[in-house]
Order: sequence, then structure tokens, then C-alpha cells
Amino acid sequence: MESGRTLNSLAFDGYELNLVQTTGDTQQIWRNRTEGLLKAALVFFTGTNDTDTNKIVMFEAACERSPPNGDHSCNTDQRSFKAYFSRWLAATTQLAPWTADTIMPLLRTSALAAAQSCSGGTDGVTCGTRWWAPGWDGQYGVGEQMCALEVIQSNLVTRVKGPMSGTTGGTSKGDPGAGSDHGAPPLDALSSKDRQGAIALTVMLIFTMLGAAW
Repeated sequence: MESGRTLNSLAFDGYELNLVQTTGDTQQIWRNRTEGLLKAALVFFTGTNDTDTNKIVMFEAACERSPPNGDHSCNTDQRSFKAYFSRWLAATTQLAPWTADTIMPLLRTSALAAAQSCSGGTDGVTCGTRWWAPGWDGQYGVGEQMCALEVIQSNLVTRVKGPMSGTTGGTSKGDPGAGSDHGAPPLDALSSKDRQGAIALTVMLIFTMLGAAW
């Protein structure tokens, strides 16, 4: 083990997560917060029961636990949530590398489960929702396809560079002309008549609204 590092074990439903901690008060504060978020995120790997298999496959309760009438209770947006969750779990391993030992095994098992679920429909490659169930579960849609694609390609995160920062070319500067060959046209300077006209219109609008309310 490297000098200045200690091991911290986080327990979750009988699983031990051995995460390496760096030294330094500020680093430790943010490390603890990150580990707390990661521990909480593992609730999405609990599955429909307490079997070990379900605890290593990503799970969206709203879409994968059916009410008594057998219908799913999730909306269209929720059916794509596992896609975003997969992407940001993968990104977390780049921003906080010590989380990779916990996250990557879960992404791998979820990707394998998702791949085996993409075996339905008339094309034979339609993806379902319940990855932990054998084969295709009969569910289909854009959200299901997004989730399977994202969790599978998230396993390639080690082959790409991490998010850009302010020192590596990243910028948050806005560009109103993005996507076009020219920028937004420049705005003309306001004259005193423009300001007076705007004030007059505002006053008239206020009196009109007050009169209507009265």
C-alpha cells in the first residue's frame, strides 16, 4: 500500500467495500462524501429479492416491481434512468479512481445481464427492462435500448480520457452561435427615446392590469 494511505471498509448488506483513502483534511472530507454517495447508490443493485445474483445487477424499482395488477408503475422517463446512472458511475471512476474496484464489477455484471436481455422482439435484439430475469421480459422502447447500450459501453471507460477541466481545455463559456456558421447578431445600443418608450409601455401595461383586476 502506498505511503500516507489507509483502508476504510464500508459494509452494505453483508458486502465489504474496501476503499483506499488519501490523507489530508480537505481530501478526506470529500472522499468521505463520495463514499457515502456511493454506498447509498448501491440500493439500485438490491434487486427484487435477497439473492446474490440480483445484488450485482442494476435495478430500477419503479419499473421492475409490478403492482398487483401486473402493470409497471414507471413513466417513460424512468425507463431510461439506468442509462444515465451507468454513465455517471463510469465517470465517477475517472474522477475518483479509488471507486473503480467497487463500481466496475457492478457495471460488468449489469452489462452481461443487459446483453442477455437484448434477445427479444421480431429482430431478436430488442432489449428488456428486467436484466436480472432470464432472456427478454417483453418490455421494449427507446429507454430500454438506451439503458442497455449505456451500461455496456460504460465498461469501455478505461479506454477514454476523463472529463475536461479548466486546465485541460474545458470551458463553460457560452456560445449563442453554436451549431451555426455565424454568431448571434449584435444588439443595437438603446437610445434615451427607447428607454422612455419602454417606461411608458410598462406603466400603461400596469394600469391596464390593475383596471382589469378592479
